[in-house]
Amino acid sequence: MSPIDKDGMLIDSRVLLRRSASIEHGELSGVRAIVVHQTDSSSAQATLNGYQNGGNGAHFLIDKNGQIFQTASLLKRCYHVGRLIKSKCLAIDKSKCDSATMAKVLAMTWVKQIAEIDALERAKSYPDRYPVNSDSVGIELVGQHIDDDNYEAVTAPQNTSLQWLASELYTHFSLKARDVYRHPEVSYKNPGEASTARWQ
Repeated sequence: MSPIDKDGMLIDSRVLLRRSASIEHGELSGVRAIVVHQTDSSSAQATLNGYQNGGNGAHFLIDKNGQIFQTASLLKRCYHVGRLIKSKCLAIDKSKCDSATMAKVLAMTWVKQIAEIDALERAKSYPDRYPVNSDSVGIELVGQHIDDDNYEAVTAPQNTSLQWLASELYTHFSLKARDVYRHPEVSYKNPGEASTARWQ
C-alpha cells in the first residue's frame, strides 16, 4: 500500500502530483465512496488547465495512456457529484422507500421532483443514499462526450490504472467495490459517462 502524506497526497511512482487548490472546497469529513467520471475533454492537459480556473473537479485524473494525476488532496472536498442526487431506494430497492412520501414526490413536476428527492436523500446517511461531495472521492477518466447517450470508450490502460487506484483507496478508507459508482448512477448525467470503466 502506498502512503498518503500529511497533505492528503498519495505517494507512489504511478501518481503524478498536480494539485489544484482552486478545485478544493473545504474539508472532506471522511471517505465513504468513490465516484467515477469522464472529463468530456480530449486530453489530460486540457482538464488540468481547466482545473486551474477553479470550480468543479475531482481528486484524480487518469489519462488515456493510464497515467494517474492527483489533482486534489484526499483531505479536501471537490465538487464532482453534482447539485442533485438521485434516489437510491427508487433505483435499487423500492421497498426501502417511504412509499407515501415518494408517491407525493413522484406526482410533482420534474423540476420539483428532483429537488425534493435530493432533499430527502441528503437527510439520509451513506450507504442508505448515494455518495455526495462531502463523503466521496472523485476519479476522472479522460474521454469525450459523443452524444446524449454515449462517451468515448475507456482505454485498457485507463482501466488498469483505475483498478490499481481503486484498490489503494479501498485499503486506505476501508471501502469495497460496492462503494464505487459511475457518475450517472448518482446524479443526472449522460447515461454513457464511464459506462466502460472497470474497477474490478
